[in-house]
Amino acid sequence: MELFSVEFYVLMFTLAAMLVGLIVKPKDKSAAETSFATAMVLDREADMAPRIEFRCLENGDVALIRSGLSGLTDTATVALAITRIGFDISIEERVTPGIGGSPIERATFILGNLGAERYHVTYNSSSFSLFLATGLVNRPGVNFTRCFTQA
Repeated sequence: MELFSVEFYVLMFTLAAMLVGLIVKPKDKSAAETSFATAMVLDREADMAPRIEFRCLENGDVALIRSGLSGLTDTATVALAITRIGFDISIEERVTPGIGGSPIERATFILGNLGAERYHVTYNSSSFSLFLATGLVNRPGVNFTRCFTQA
């Protein structure tokens, strides 16, 4: 003796699937905000390994130190295009070589307007064919280093 028809079970399964879909649907993303940062300090360094050091400062800003900039001088311009959508930060490095000057291997940037949150950061350096993806928990005193992979 069958309690319900096959059509009833199909209808219930479909409604349950729709309900699960609505529950797990991600929230709408906020608008993209793009800002630009130019290196504050260009200097030399003994270790030439391409990497990024993140230093979370007391005021909520993040110091980003890009190491391993080979073949550049202090007349070069190293800048970042920073696109932020919610808690996702995408950084595109832009390098304009200079003429003459002293060799440099490191550039320092400040990322401002970040809350005490967890962010997902991607960093792309087309000039050096390097890519990096990491998580960033912006809490005062948090410091860590990530090495690049070849793009």
